[in-house]
Amino acid sequence: MQTVICLGPKACDVGELFEKNNAYKVKLIDKDIEGQNCFSLPKQRTPEDYEKNCPDLSHFLSDCTEDILFITSGDCDVLSASLSILKNIKEKCISIMYLKPVKSFNVNLVDKLAFNVFQEYTRSGLFKKIYLIDGSQLEDFLGEIPISDWYENYLLLIYNTYISINSLNNKEPVINNYYSPKDVSRICTFGFYDLENDNEKMLFKFNNTDDKCYNFIINENALKTDSKLFKLIKENMKNKAVDNTKISYTIHSTNNEKNYCYVVAHTKFIQDF
Repeated sequence: MQTVICLGPKACDVGELFEKNNAYKVKLIDKDIEGQNCFSLPKQRTPEDYEKNCPDLSHFLSDCTEDILFITSGDCDVLSASLSILKNIKEKCISIMYLKPVKSFNVNLVDKLAFNVFQEYTRSGLFKKIYLIDGSQLEDFLGEIPISDWYENYLLLIYNTYISINSLNNKEPVINNYYSPKDVSRICTFGFYDLENDNEKMLFKFNNTDDKCYNFIINENALKTDSKLFKLIKENMKNKAVDNTKISYTIHSTNNEKNYCYVVAHTKFIQDF
């Protein structure tokens, strides 16, 4: 079981989706938050004060499992408390999911600092991985949808992508051509690949990419009857191997009629803010 710790309103909204999944234990941290497995931070005058005056959360986090996913976003004022909170579980195996907000005209210095520090700490080995998700890329993926549905779909895209990719680790693929990334390549993001149109969308655009793994989920009937499918996959994957990016892939069977593909990308290079 993985423990998901969420800091800030947007991360906590994602966390509420994880609460419906028995495979995850969820901890929600924000100001003015109530409920089971929630911790309400005292209100502070400035974002920096949340770091200076962060309370002791050791008891609240004492029942966390060994595997931790810490989710936060660059547009919350409690972001500064992140490292103080994580000190309480520093002996655990921690991965970070950082939700980078859509760029505005005014640079959020706390967001910029946290974005860089989390990457540096992950690259140094303090954290296992960091998953970068860019709000601008999410907007591009969601496209034109009604305003009333936008935020819900935003949250669902983050949640469904993560749990779908995570679940593949526990499933035996039909074809396994996966190569593990180098240990130093700890900065990650997710994406989606349309095999039919050879179209790819990533949730964060890396400046440099060390490797990508394409996880195909194919209808089981197509796996049995489509004699051209495997050749198409191999040819397209061969064409993806550019700019020293190592390409691997897996093929999984599904009962769903629609075929789809999740992409996981890794890099060792610190990404620009």
